Amino acid sequence: MGCQLRSSFYKDIISVMVSSHDEYKTAQNFVLFSRALSEYPSTKSIYYQTAHRILAYFERDIRSYTLIMNSMDEEGEDSEIVKNVKYFHDNPTIKTQSELTELCVLLSDYVKYAKLLKNRNSFVKAMDLLDDEDAPVKETVNTIYQISTKMVEAYNVSNIAAVSHQFDSDNIEGMKTVVAQTKDARSADKCIITSFKGVNMLLSPGYLSGCVYVWAGLPGNYKSGMLLQGHVDTCLYNEHIKNTLNGKQPISIYISMENSMAQTVRRLWSLLYPMADMASYTVDEIVDMINEKLTSKGFRSVLLYYGYREKSTADIANIIRSFNTETTEVVALFFDYLKRIRPASRDEVARASEKGELNAIMNEFKTMAIQFNIPVVTGHQLNRMAAQVVDQAVAHGGYNKSAEVLGRSQIGSAIEVLEVADFLGIVNIEQSGDQKDLMLKAAKRRDVEKEGADITAIRQPFYSQDSFALQPDIMETTTLSQPIFFGKQMQNFVANI
Repeated sequence: MGCQLRSSFYKDIISVMVSSHDEYKTAQNFVLFSRALSEYPSTKSIYYQTAHRILAYFERDIRSYTLIMNSMDEEGEDSEIVKNVKYFHDNPTIKTQSELTELCVLLSDYVKYAKLLKNRNSFVKAMDLLDDEDAPVKETVNTIYQISTKMVEAYNVSNIAAVSHQFDSDNIEGMKTVVAQTKDARSADKCIITSFKGVNMLLSPGYLSGCVYVWAGLPGNYKSGMLLQGHVDTCLYNEHIKNTLNGKQPISIYISMENSMAQTVRRLWSLLYPMADMASYTVDEIVDMINEKLTSKGFRSVLLYYGYREKSTADIANIIRSFNTETTEVVALFFDYLKRIRPASRDEVARASEKGELNAIMNEFKTMAIQFNIPVVTGHQLNRMAAQVVDQAVAHGGYNKSAEVLGRSQIGSAIEVLEVADFLGIVNIEQSGDQKDLMLKAAKRRDVEKEGADITAIRQPFYSQDSFALQPDIMETTTLSQPIFFGKQMQNFVANI
């Protein structure tokens, strides 16, 4: 490999940066390309020079092909470089997301082991001296030892950095990579929104990749509803996610280990067609109507049912892998719910108690979210104390007081559920006369956007007193969500940690 990149890598970098696919031009890719070129310069290569010049335009926020060409024309860029830019725009070497991913993996390895590779020639020359009868053996061995020591140190540092994702002020390029990942994670193209403006505001700004979301509530108070609704909303209102997949079909997966498939399908119908009675349609009509809705934006909907503790978190990860193919990719997982699954860990502490299991499950879900770069959304129970305070409030006429009496202390079984979650919301159905609302309260938000940060609890109306479906407002000019709390109040403390 030597101390240069393959010539094809320079061409691939040019191809990506002048591509018409804006989703290729992420901050993370830009930083990786910059590091690769700085670690492996090849001033004699016209392809290296071309890539280096395009990166200079990127640093000035000139990123589209048209703007790059106009700028090159105005600034009198070298004709060979201009010629290369035109050629690789019209004849890209990187044509798919999978090809780009492969390129980035290879470049990452080159960058990761740069110091090792740069010692290669010195090491080979020193080894060759051992065959030279006139070379002093002791000095040659000492030289080999010194170079080997440097290589071992470089190898160890490379692997430590890779495992711990260091943000070290002594490694500016590594810091740039982390910052680029941070910027890309919150880009609009990667955020999954719901059909409710108020819920998106609480989620701040929606379901983000690499994060774990928990909706907690009492039995029969819409935990499963929020999970199934999230799955439906992913398919109906997130066409922008396809911009990051380059032709792959996005898949949203909803897995229930509580409600049967028949129960889930009935609820699915209620969410998709809240005003229509399923009994009025034939089987074929129902299937066509469900598919028409869920696939209208090019998504694939997958609903799965497994029995109580039939699967572990490792099994769920393998299910996701089975759907990640050359043509499809899972973009979100909705799992119903925490206490119904087994942890993958065989650690005695993880299996000794419910608390230990929940801690392991939450951490394994977090690993899964990061590994597959998707949001993992699940549900959890509130404890008996929560039921008592709600019952007491209702008994005293407080039908709409659940936001005041429910909080973090009532998360069932394990505080680790709250600790590991990136977001934990509490839900409760409030019904007074003909008015039926869902109270949603943010008990923990790890990341909060400025807009709506002061609103920490809302009510979202159902279609009717008998309806399973909430009224969506994402396509409306105004929100139907009614704010309950503004800011941190004594009864509504929210930990932004």
